[in-house]
Amino acid sequence: MQFGQNDDYFSDVDGFSDKGPFFDSSKETETDEEGNYVVPDDALNFTHEEIGTTTNPMGNTLESLKARIREGNRRIEFSFIGQGKGNSQQPTPESFGNAERRDIRELLEQNKIKTSTHAGVHSQSLAGFTNDGFKGEAREQVMNEIKKAIDFAATATKGGAIVFHFQEWQRPMTEVKDSQVGNAMFRSYEEEEDKATKYVVDTKTGQFVAGVSKDQDVYRPVYITAKEKNIVGKKDSNGHILRDDDWVDIDGNYIAKNADVDRLMDRVPKYNDKTNHFEIQQLTWNNLVEEADNYNKEHDTKITPEELFARTQMENQAAQALGNSLYHGMRYGESQRAYNEYKRKWDAYEAAKKNTPKEDQWKLRSILGVSPQEFTEPGDDAEKLFKQRMRLAENSLRHIHESSATADAQAEEFKKRARRLKTVEEYGVQKTAETVSAAAMEAMRKYNANKDKYGLEDPIFVAPENWDARFYGSHPEEYMNLIKASRTKMVERLTKEGHSKKEAEDLAKTHIKGTLDIGHLNLFRSHFQAEDGETPEERDKRFDKWMLHWADKLTKEKYVGHIHIADNFGYDDEHLSPGQGNIPMKEFLKIMEKNGVKDITVEPGSYNISREVPDTLELIGSPIYGVNRRQRFNKVRNAQLGYNQPGYFIAGPYVPSNDWRPWSDVPLE
Repeated sequence: MQFGQNDDYFSDVDGFSDKGPFFDSSKETETDEEGNYVVPDDALNFTHEEIGTTTNPMGNTLESLKARIREGNRRIEFSFIGQGKGNSQQPTPESFGNAERRDIRELLEQNKIKTSTHAGVHSQSLAGFTNDGFKGEAREQVMNEIKKAIDFAATATKGGAIVFHFQEWQRPMTEVKDSQVGNAMFRSYEEEEDKATKYVVDTKTGQFVAGVSKDQDVYRPVYITAKEKNIVGKKDSNGHILRDDDWVDIDGNYIAKNADVDRLMDRVPKYNDKTNHFEIQQLTWNNLVEEADNYNKEHDTKITPEELFARTQMENQAAQALGNSLYHGMRYGESQRAYNEYKRKWDAYEAAKKNTPKEDQWKLRSILGVSPQEFTEPGDDAEKLFKQRMRLAENSLRHIHESSATADAQAEEFKKRARRLKTVEEYGVQKTAETVSAAAMEAMRKYNANKDKYGLEDPIFVAPENWDARFYGSHPEEYMNLIKASRTKMVERLTKEGHSKKEAEDLAKTHIKGTLDIGHLNLFRSHFQAEDGETPEERDKRFDKWMLHWADKLTKEKYVGHIHIADNFGYDDEHLSPGQGNIPMKEFLKIMEKNGVKDITVEPGSYNISREVPDTLELIGSPIYGVNRRQRFNKVRNAQLGYNQPGYFIAGPYVPSNDWRPWSDVPLE
């Protein structure tokens, strides 16, 4: 439909002209010899087939789906924000019953929509990390939210990714390991490198057993070494050649640093005759690092400074408990003999009484060894005092039994705990892998059971997502570790069920593929440390290079099966439209195109709902398909229905007065 003449007063209202869809006559457009539009060198060929958006996570999912379809989206992620029991503002996958799920399936089928599903946004660690350590019930809570999403995907969608967050445990950002540049490239706050706290976990209980802050000094006894015994270079009775800092026992025999606690009890604390105290050694974090390095070289291990600290604590506590047991044990023989003597006398006294007339029994007190001079109160007699003494001896013996036995039990507990310590990372990665692999098994089973019944087009796979930069799992190297460990754990589960290793590995790669969120990855930017003499612009360029390197590696090596894109400025995840922040979004999407990634979700924010996909397609110059020649989205902005030119006519509430009429008398609403 056209109004006016083909001049500056005319515009194509229905969006099509003989020059192609949304043609802008005010802009010069390059064409080839045949009149076809020339594609810009930096344009990409993603369309709404590969780039989709999400439903409203805080509204009715079915109604939101309808709105997204009307906008022309062909790829949609069902997004949920609620946990546990949902409500109208925070729905969960369970908030929608069979009838609504059937309607969703039919809409997806009729409109040929590709799907993914975001589980309820949880704040728990997949490993079950809490303030007290790792707990199974915390893992189960997260697992239930993931299962809800899997069940929804299997009965209401066309399959695809099940997205949930890696939010495992907070760790010092100064110690983030990066194979490209090493440590200390990130920092949360100025003194983080010197004040970070390191924890160690008991692998049996999952509880923290020790924590040491880098600015905290620790203390331990000083033990006599071969150097102080002046026996360096000599052989002990076992043929060990002694070195300067080797611990030795009272006979000068070598004591290994990793010896059992019973052997460590033979260490000789250094006594100071002037102070009449044993000497104490003060250790800084750097001392622990140095000792851990030496320990690992000597014993061919990979113990960390915090593990060495925790083990030393446990061993010292075990030694203290054994010392208490030894102290009480030294009194045991004496107390046992005293009690036995009392018991012998009493038995003899009782036997004599049976054969002695009552009036002569007073003569038997000599057997008990109690004289009248020891009576202190009226009513005292030999039997009363003797029973008191025997009871005291018995109580002393009982105290030794309890104290010594309890100390031995404590020592045994500390000894065993000292041998089952792991760092938070080493323990937590395995717990995360257990959760993710269990979720992947559930996804595989649900897909196999429902693919024919509900017409699932794509395998359902779990897609854990990098999230908060302050938490383990957000850095690409950590992310890879967790994906690898999860696939390995799933292979173990599948081979136990009878699958071949090759079949199990293929299934693990099919049902565990991460979600890479470029907006979340950009949050490392605010923590990225400038090099000496580097300008802010140079730092940003170096960060962009770092981020794009990892995006390329993760997708090329198939750790990723799903993409989230939204822009920000590196501080908070604001979900700006791509191109409106400082992420090198176009370069990122070029890498995705090069690596064959075709499952991309644009996540809207507070102020760009329904605009985020066109903004993305405009940014990359994606093609629009019309009835004539192909145009690109970056031309739409300047067209009649775009942003830069106002409408030629005003109608409805914007009319200056009720007397005003457009010349055609046709309301343009």
